[in-house]
Amino acid sequence: MSPDTDSETAVADAAPTSAPCGTFVAVVGPSGAGKDTLLAMAAEILAGDPSVVFARRIVTRDAVAELEDHDVMSRGEFADAEAAGAFCLSWHAHGLAYGLPASLDAALASGRTVVANISRRTLADAAARFPRLAIVEITAPRDVLVARVAARGRETPDEVAARIARQVELEVPAGAAAFHRIMNDGDPGEACARLVAILAPAP
Repeated sequence: MSPDTDSETAVADAAPTSAPCGTFVAVVGPSGAGKDTLLAMAAEILAGDPSVVFARRIVTRDAVAELEDHDVMSRGEFADAEAAGAFCLSWHAHGLAYGLPASLDAALASGRTVVANISRRTLADAAARFPRLAIVEITAPRDVLVARVAARGRETPDEVAARIARQVELEVPAGAAAFHRIMNDGDPGEACARLVAILAPAP
């Protein structure tokens, strides 16, 4: 599923549940797509909406405030927390470990929407873990991705090229409630407006 323009697909036969159940919105996409930027913008716009929760990830890498916002653990601390069940979802990518706090389960149980930036490789685990899953893919053309990753200054040109080459094709897991794609190659305000409309649609 890789059209060049924004797309939206409802996925049928999502498992019904009798208990209050919020939606876990998995925001995914390649490095350099601008996921953190759009999420930060959307979080600011929706700061007054208690029905939407923006998850704060735990990562085994120091946070750079201008680029991303997360909590930090050492590898040992992360391993201990993971073994103790401190995460509702965890994964490893690019030599780092990532986790989402188990406290998000309470938000979902109360019917709220939880939004999290996760790895595409983790979508199957998310589908198995959360009763209602929606997916928002944020992407951009390859040349835009390369330029954005290079601008971070963390990696050499060869490492940037290797990172982009490692990107995997998105597979929407069975049972997902919805799938949306946002092409973020222009005005980030426009892409953010689309994301906000997905997360908190007008009544």
